[in-house]
Amino acid sequence: MAYSMEGVGLITGAASGIGRATTLALARDGCKRLVLADVNASGLESLSSELKSANSTMQIVCVPTDTSKEIDVQHMVDEAVKAFGSIHYCVNSAGVTSSPRTVSHELPIEAWDRVQRINLRGVWLCQKAEITQMLKQQAELTMMTGAPPQRGSIVNISSVLGRVAHPTNGSYAAAKAGVLGISRTDAVAYGNEGIRINSVCPGIIETPMVENSLREGANYDKLIERVPISRWGRPEEVAQVCVFLASARASFVTGEEVIVDGGLLHKL
Repeated sequence: MAYSMEGVGLITGAASGIGRATTLALARDGCKRLVLADVNASGLESLSSELKSANSTMQIVCVPTDTSKEIDVQHMVDEAVKAFGSIHYCVNSAGVTSSPRTVSHELPIEAWDRVQRINLRGVWLCQKAEITQMLKQQAELTMMTGAPPQRGSIVNISSVLGRVAHPTNGSYAAAKAGVLGISRTDAVAYGNEGIRINSVCPGIIETPMVENSLREGANYDKLIERVPISRWGRPEEVAQVCVFLASARASFVTGEEVIVDGGLLHKL
């Protein structure tokens, strides 16, 4: 079902995983103006070519971006506004996994800092810059429900580990819990400005980041046994939730944490 995505989409972490799947989903649902950001410049160009091959009317701006750097994030938003004048659907998906995976007293401080810098600071920098731009825009997004027009929506990718504990993934869990906190806070702060902010908490999803974790010794077998749906999730399944939250169909949804984990957190 299409969501009439007529505005401008901005996706970080767009070159792979959930970010890539969300980009493709936005395009399928009619979003023809997209700003793609990632540290992987060649991955962005590959995705852009794929999108344009499928639909020659696509307008795409690729911005190589390290979301942990304020100057990069501001440049990303500036390039979006330069190209399209506004931003409407922002999905902040860029992130890294914990490495090494170990208990807190053995975790190097630099490893902790790296995860916080990218997974929490990076999301906050993106959200801050996106909100700042949206506040400059007129409320022009038409709501299908007849609700007042809105300026834009932001979807932040958190994790089920932002909700529960894991003994050897503390830095990742802390950062993802922080994402939930900043999302709720700004949802409350800017709701009356026509800006919605929600979080998505994926469970065990087949992404390059999880593949990296497997190479570094992570074992998901016992966790998969606890998933009622009895399988790994797909990036496309998370992407559909992101598109819904970004779209006009979710015009009265803000400050929420949507779990996409196949029922994992409900099974003891």
